Amino acid sequence: MEDCETLDLLRLEGRYMKFIVETMSELNLLEHVEKCETCRDKVRKAMENDQHLADFGNLFEKTVEDETVPQHSDYKNPDNFMDARIQWRKRRLKQLLENAELELQDLRKRVKN
Repeated sequence: MEDCETLDLLRLEGRYMKFIVETMSELNLLEHVEKCETCRDKVRKAMENDQHLADFGNLFEKTVEDETVPQHSDYKNPDNFMDARIQWRKRRLKQLLENAELELQDLRKRVKN
């Protein structure tokens, strides 16, 4: 039995759309944490106590092997560290989002043909 390329492309389109929604959701969470003092307090306390925050993965962990990530040792103020990590992650997410949207546009063109 022959596979239908259009059906495969539609499935792939759905995966891209799901990824885009999840990425936008993470961006929204990060933008909220930038402004919400209650959430910032929670992150600050977790960092002080070396506690993992499941909502943010390892974003606020003090030790990360990736050298492109702002390092805790470079910041004296926890708020500056938190802001640096948030800004770093937002830049990465925006780039991923841009790439995914371009791929999605390409997929949609292929589905139409």
